Amino acid sequence: MKKIDLSFSQAAVVMPKEHNKLRIIQVGAGGTGSFAALAIARFMYELKQSGKEVELLIVDPDVVESGNIPRSNFCAAEIGSHKAQSLAKRITLSWGLECGYSNEKFDREEHLKQSNSDYRSLTVIVGCVDNHLARRDIHLAVEKHHGYRSDDAANIWWIDGGNGRFSGQVLIGSNAKQTKIAKLFVGSSICRSLPAPSLVHPELLTDQERDASPLVTTSCPERIRLGEQSLNVNQRVAVEIGEMLSGMFLTRNLKRFATYFDLETGTGRSLYCTPDHVRSALQSRK
Repeated sequence: MKKIDLSFSQAAVVMPKEHNKLRIIQVGAGGTGSFAALAIARFMYELKQSGKEVELLIVDPDVVESGNIPRSNFCAAEIGSHKAQSLAKRITLSWGLECGYSNEKFDREEHLKQSNSDYRSLTVIVGCVDNHLARRDIHLAVEKHHGYRSDDAANIWWIDGGNGRFSGQVLIGSNAKQTKIAKLFVGSSICRSLPAPSLVHPELLTDQERDASPLVTTSCPERIRLGEQSLNVNQRVAVEIGEMLSGMFLTRNLKRFATYFDLETGTGRSLYCTPDHVRSALQSRK
């Protein structure tokens, strides 16, 4: 007899700490980031409608190039302008939202300065990067600025989005150091913290680019034309990022910490917030 999987129904809801202000720092504004920024803007608009204070900072040093179109969410009129600035301007004008930008590489001390000065705020770093060095910087930021209150609720969360040719994954976590799984949960219904993406997938912090196939040296637009990368994979990652944020702060029903999909086969799966799923995810990476 086939066993019924009750993991989702038994999963705990991710419950962030109480806060007066939500700060979102999006690192990366390329293929995934340019779509994620607009998904985040829609989420922010709805959150503000409910009376919550929220702001967005987009961080990316690059400028828009002709090759970024149509893979990224930019248009010809934006060629030559900074990606972060272009997206922030668009969000501010279209949605009337508080959106800042930084046309430089992510600096954990500089970009988290405001978060550290306000104990009533909660920070979410949304990683839309494609290299291990940038993820290391985010990992260190979470490790250093995590902080704990007496109820073990995290001050900083990390959502990481990544993709391959046709597949992708979105992970969420808050603790960059190993801790007892029991401490992540309050009873069986509330999840106060989760292992950081870098603990669930340690390979995110390694130099995978050195071992990549020659196809990786081909530009993304060219890979799309050659059929070696889906035109829509970045948008799918962005949608999953938006869904995780909405589930965590709007509908308050987020019960998963990892989602994987494959556009070629049309399949997807998630890991749910249960001690068994967290334990299994960490043990499988050892």
